[in-house]
Amino acid sequence: MPRTDLLKGLGVFGLVVVVVLAGTVATGTLLTGSSTTSNAVNVSAYDSDALLPTAVDDDGTVDAPDEADAKTIVIDKSHGNAVSEGEIQPLVDALVRDGHDVRFYTGGQSQSFGGAGGSSNLNSTLESADAFVVVNPSSTYSESEIDGVESFADAGGRVLMLADPVSASQSQSVSIPLIGSSGGNTVTPGQPTNLAARFGISFGSGYLYNMEENANNFQSVFARPVGNDSLASGVDRVVVRDATPLTTSTNVTRVVESDGARLSSTRRADAYAVAARVGNVATVGDTDFLAPATATVADNDAFVSNLAQFLVTGDKESNAPATDSAASGPGGITTPSMPGNVSGP
Repeated sequence: MPRTDLLKGLGVFGLVVVVVLAGTVATGTLLTGSSTTSNAVNVSAYDSDALLPTAVDDDGTVDAPDEADAKTIVIDKSHGNAVSEGEIQPLVDALVRDGHDVRFYTGGQSQSFGGAGGSSNLNSTLESADAFVVVNPSSTYSESEIDGVESFADAGGRVLMLADPVSASQSQSVSIPLIGSSGGNTVTPGQPTNLAARFGISFGSGYLYNMEENANNFQSVFARPVGNDSLASGVDRVVVRDATPLTTSTNVTRVVESDGARLSSTRRADAYAVAARVGNVATVGDTDFLAPATATVADNDAFVSNLAQFLVTGDKESNAPATDSAASGPGGITTPSMPGNVSGP
């Protein structure tokens, strides 16, 4: 190859190297300049601290009630009640620790913690009981059973009814008049509808939610005491999840309300009653607050303790209700687990 051509080739190669190096340096300078002069993103949505949920205390303890005399508490499972012992274990444990007899009535027999069960129907079972608990029944109560529960409460027996919202597939609504109201009130199965109506109370079908103030979930809403009823003693706020509001007549006292929550069926914000009481009858539009995972959140422990105290501080007359109008419930036997264990529904 001629010397002249060789020199030309080397010159072109050197020029290419210089251009490439220059481009690399320039690009690096531009990138460096961009990274040093650009501002960090300043948008509140990217603030990780702002995205953290507000912590809710979870260090409570459900106390055993303070009652010298041992009482008998009957929990109904004869009406297809959607409740297992494990779901209400904190309440059951508190009662048992204080020496009370907790029995699960299934219609054929009433089995108890530490007590012998025997064949019975609801009204005759209540005759030997001091308190009656109803949770999410799937069938209605007969007129004679309602009469029996009313006589039981009038005689000093304590009644606690709890229910959750029902799904659309369950809502075959009927109209039942509330005591003290002028018209009918729509109620649905899956709740103690006709039993609660006798005392001027109805459970709703929708659920409460709050998108702005909640316990880390829009359906975990806060509810606060109204007035100074003993059921709310020591309670600043409770957390209820998937709760349903209560409709009450004028003679019923609202105990706990969720102010500012919205109802799923109407989206309307209001002060919705979550717990109410009329004499010896208490109602709560939620059951999740009784579960082991929830009973110690916020002031739920104090609320559950107050309900336990409520159940055992009545002074029921003997031989009430009268059993001449008693009606047998569906048969079946459920043997409850010992305290601390969990069995199926």
